[in-house]
Amino acid sequence: MKTLFLNEFLVLADQLNFSNAAKKLGINQSALSRHIKQLEEELGVQLFSRTTQKIELTPCGVAFLPHAISIKEHEKAFELAADAIRRDTAHRISLGVCGFPGYYGITALFAGFKNQYPESIIDVSMGSTEEMLGRLQSGVLDIAFVHDTGGLTEDYTMIPYREDYLSVSLPAKHRLAKAKSLRLIDLKDEVFFIRHKKGSTPWNFEIQALKDAGFTPKLSSSKNTWEDSIINRSNEVSLVKQGLADKLRGNVHAAVVDLDPRIHTDLYLIYPANRRLTDIINSFVSYTAEHRLPL
Repeated sequence: MKTLFLNEFLVLADQLNFSNAAKKLGINQSALSRHIKQLEEELGVQLFSRTTQKIELTPCGVAFLPHAISIKEHEKAFELAADAIRRDTAHRISLGVCGFPGYYGITALFAGFKNQYPESIIDVSMGSTEEMLGRLQSGVLDIAFVHDTGGLTEDYTMIPYREDYLSVSLPAKHRLAKAKSLRLIDLKDEVFFIRHKKGSTPWNFEIQALKDAGFTPKLSSSKNTWEDSIINRSNEVSLVKQGLADKLRGNVHAAVVDLDPRIHTDLYLIYPANRRLTDIINSFVSYTAEHRLPL
């Protein structure tokens, strides 16, 4: 049933005159007559009785009138709801972050963008690199901040956000804790606590970096948390990116020493290369490129 015909029925029911109703609707009288006939054929009843003198609603027309009004009211309500959804979608950004958004100034970036685009809505989710890439491909996320530790291909558009690299975290009383810098090979006799899930992209990246330095690392068998293993109880070491390293500098229980040469894990804002971005997401991408942070 065409809701356009329902509107014409309601106007004709109000005017009870084809000529007046047609003028009010902005169509010709023959088109209105044809549409009403089609509606009657579809419903299988006569809605109006027509004579040369007047037009009236039939009993079926009277019975149909409140239903037609209700359908039009629901149609209007749906149009308003759909319009709200379209406005919401037009201003919403589903964004993923590998790690904590407070690192690397990402939270401040959100605040600055929100100040410039107050209508924007940013939904933030956190997770691993694999989770971010999976959500991007499935469409759950529009864009994501991820570290380049492998897995990023030409399938993604990559916007540089911040240079990043690995340092080594050691217990404050470790024999190497006072060093100004270290080479990975200097750590060949140490036990490594790898903070990432075994087999994950960052786990593989760190293991490969150690192997590229010329040794196969001895891995911790500790079942404790990283904080417990590195800071409180053992003499194990761990590789950390600068977001966490910045938080650890000055900690009385741990030391952070830079590696030489640097092993980069630069941070990018990425999205699938074949994805068409909304205006608000394009604005966020441009804002991020303009506000990329130096170390």
